[in-house]
Amino acid sequence: MTRLHSVKQSAPEVLGLAIQLPDQTEAEIEHSLIELSELLKTLGARMVGSIIQKRAGASRSGYFGTGKIEEVRIKAEELGANFIAVDDELTAMQIKSIEAATGLPVKDRTSIILDIFAAHATTREGKLQVELALHQYQLPRLLRMWTHLERQRGGIGLKGPGETQLETDRRIINLKIKKLHEELEKVSKARELQGRKRNDRFAPLFSLVGYTNAGKSTLLNALAGSKVQMCNGLFTTLDPTARRVELPEGHWCILSDTVGFIRKLPHGLVSAFKATLECVTQSEVMLIVCDVSDPQFREHLKAVDEVLNQIGASDHERIYVFNKIDKGISVSEELLAAAYPDHIMISAVQGTNIELLKKKIESIMRRNRREVELSLPIGSPFIGEAMTIGRIYSQEWGEGVVTIKAELPVSFLKMLEEHNSLTICL
Repeated sequence: MTRLHSVKQSAPEVLGLAIQLPDQTEAEIEHSLIELSELLKTLGARMVGSIIQKRAGASRSGYFGTGKIEEVRIKAEELGANFIAVDDELTAMQIKSIEAATGLPVKDRTSIILDIFAAHATTREGKLQVELALHQYQLPRLLRMWTHLERQRGGIGLKGPGETQLETDRRIINLKIKKLHEELEKVSKARELQGRKRNDRFAPLFSLVGYTNAGKSTLLNALAGSKVQMCNGLFTTLDPTARRVELPEGHWCILSDTVGFIRKLPHGLVSAFKATLECVTQSEVMLIVCDVSDPQFREHLKAVDEVLNQIGASDHERIYVFNKIDKGISVSEELLAAAYPDHIMISAVQGTNIELLKKKIESIMRRNRREVELSLPIGSPFIGEAMTIGRIYSQEWGEGVVTIKAELPVSFLKMLEEHNSLTICL
């Protein structure tokens, strides 16, 4: 009897390429290649080697110089590489030149990130955002797809079949991009309406923001006692997740987890995920989560700042949360204290200083709350609202009136004054 043996498909082996610019250190470029390797690992591939060329900038025609590309071809053959991965975004001409010189398919950093997003998108919104980013990436690179077709050089007005098909594809993709923008605009309006409703309920919103794999989802679970799926990989959270967090002194807030950022994050992805990232711009305070055990954490924070600038959230109040202290700290606490006053050191995995962080969040919330006594007519819709959003000390029900002593948001109290409700400050 013939036995069947399961054969495990080996991971594709990839040769990585990178350019070291004059203002980059060797440590920075090595770290960027390590990050590229992690991105490839997330896709199930393995980087078996790398080549770095020191240049003032990438060659417009082939990324590397001609001699270096020949070195790439030889090394790829020696290592048995199946793909070439480039640690930058490439033009159609650069991709074509490298593929022609090496005989191997080429993936740039942007297309790798897009593939990861496509693999991890689960909701309709997430899939729409990834599809939009993919089309925006493909549009300027269509020329490369049609080089196998004939290009006739006829008289005035005559075009070869390759050029005709190219124009058709451009028109199709532009129509798809327009349609996706319209669909995402509807999602954005729905999310904005949800934000207004949340504001109407006066639920304070905090956002977890940070570099990919900094431990944001783990922290959300630690703060909210929830079970958001956690994975030790890049871009495992694409769709925003919001949870209610109960705070030590009886308050509560809404905490939202967001997609992680990364260096060289494609601009198209930021614009495509604008609807998702609106929860950051709507939040009262951002919790900037950072893996402080990583020696490159300051560069990660710079990458986060760049994205926050792009989405118009650079002026929001911040709490710097340095995570993964169980793995060690890459710099001294004195330096951290000098550069980031009022930061909080935590380990989300071990629960270290989680209660301290909750107290910090609560202290920020209380700045916009007041202790008051309200006299409201029985049947008023504001009674239930106050019970839901306030910290209630006492309530007395009389003839036609209920008197409530509570701590309530200032914005709620202003609304009561606009409706001529009686407010007596204690």
